[in-house]
Amino acid sequence: MKIQKTKNPDNLTSFEQKHLPWIIIPEFVKKGEEFEITVKVGKANHPMTDEHYIRCVRIYINGEVFKCCNLKLPNKSEAKFNVFLKKDSLITARAECNLHGAWESKIKVVLYRGNGG
Repeated sequence: MKIQKTKNPDNLTSFEQKHLPWIIIPEFVKKGEEFEITVKVGKANHPMTDEHYIRCVRIYINGEVFKCCNLKLPNKSEAKFNVFLKKDSLITARAECNLHGAWESKIKVVLYRGNGG
């Protein structure tokens, strides 16, 4: 499946804002400590109707598939994942729209090293 790209990441169109996955993580992530990743599809909330919906959201850690969450109608276009990391990692979220293909976002997670950690 082809990954859709934004034309200008600093100035998203309303169409792009509805499809791009937004990755939400805690401010501090500690090595080996479980935390929650929330992926919201669309800054402007992607529709979840019988005609137009997000099939699934996948999470990749350092390029490897971690988990997939199949979304069901009429739920929100949002998925939550419990994760723990052993090292700084690149998290990729991919959302698959039934009409407009796959959309992807990435975020680098640098583990908290405060207090000697």
